[in-house]
Order: sequence, then C-alpha cells, then structure tokens
Amino acid sequence: MPPADPRTSNSYLDPAKADDAPMVVYKRANRQYVAMSEEEVWRFLESQSKVYAGFTMRDGYPHVSPIWFCVADGKIYLRTHEYKMKTKLARRGKVCLVADDGYLYRELRGVIIWGKSRVITDPEVIGRISEILDRKYERQQWKPSEMPRDWVEERRSEERAFIEVEPERIDSWDNNKV
Repeated sequence: MPPADPRTSNSYLDPAKADDAPMVVYKRANRQYVAMSEEEVWRFLESQSKVYAGFTMRDGYPHVSPIWFCVADGKIYLRTHEYKMKTKLARRGKVCLVADDGYLYRELRGVIIWGKSRVITDPEVIGRISEILDRKYERQQWKPSEMPRDWVEERRSEERAFIEVEPERIDSWDNNKV
C-alpha cells in the first residue's frame, strides 16, 4: 500500500495549510500485523485518553511518560509544565509517541509515531489547544474543591508548557483485521 498523501483533504488537516503539510509515511508495524488506514490511525488516536511520550536523554536512555494529549490539524499536542523533563527534552526536536489498547490478541491495536517536537509559544495556538484539552479531559481533570488548598495553589502557580508533535512516520497495527 503506498503512503497516504497528507495533503488530501480530511478532518485531520486544515485545508488552508494543506500545501505546507509534510509527507507522513504510514505503514504496518511489522509483517505479522495489518496496518490501519490513515483515517483509522487518527480516529484511533482521538479515541485514546493518553499516549506514552518518549524522548532521548543525553545518556542515551529514553525518558518515557504517559501524558494526556489532543489531535489538531494533523499534529499531536501535549500539555505539561515548563519545569518537567519532557519539556526540556522536547526542545531537542525528536519524539516517539505510542498508544495502544486491547487485551486479547485479536483485540490488540495501536500506533507508534515518530516525529518532530517543539515547545510552542504562540498564544493563539495555546488557547485553541487548551480549549480542546479542557473539553477532552473535563471529567478526568482534578477539581480544586477535591484537592488540598495548598496543593491547588502550588499547581496554579506553575507555568504550563505545550509540546507540538509533527508526525514523520506512523506505524500501526490492528489485529481485528487479521
């Protein structure tokens, strides 16, 4: 199957930016698996509550952590804090994201995304991404009334950071298709 053309119009890309869209390679994770289509990959991602984000540290070991995320305009956005290790490592420009689900072999499916990472500072983009994330995680997010007051004040004083991931390669598998 040839790689999908990311410039084609779909709900995951802003058509106004289609000419600037990078070429993303979509493929199966390995020969025993059946890949998801481009549309299935993005629909699967939107259905997930977290991804595991991996960044390479200076000593060569990966720094991997689960994180809430959202999808917008063919990119993945992570919201974290400025002081977190993942924010520092995202500035290096490379990231790998993984999302998967299923329990039985025939239920297993997932995606691995390799891409470029950057910490974004544009207030307009941050505002839009914050709104998407707030809607997505409204029920899971902590409520000030449920937490100790000192803890809430400390969290509110922390500076947020937003990481944009621009996919370069996406591998997927869906054992329902086997």
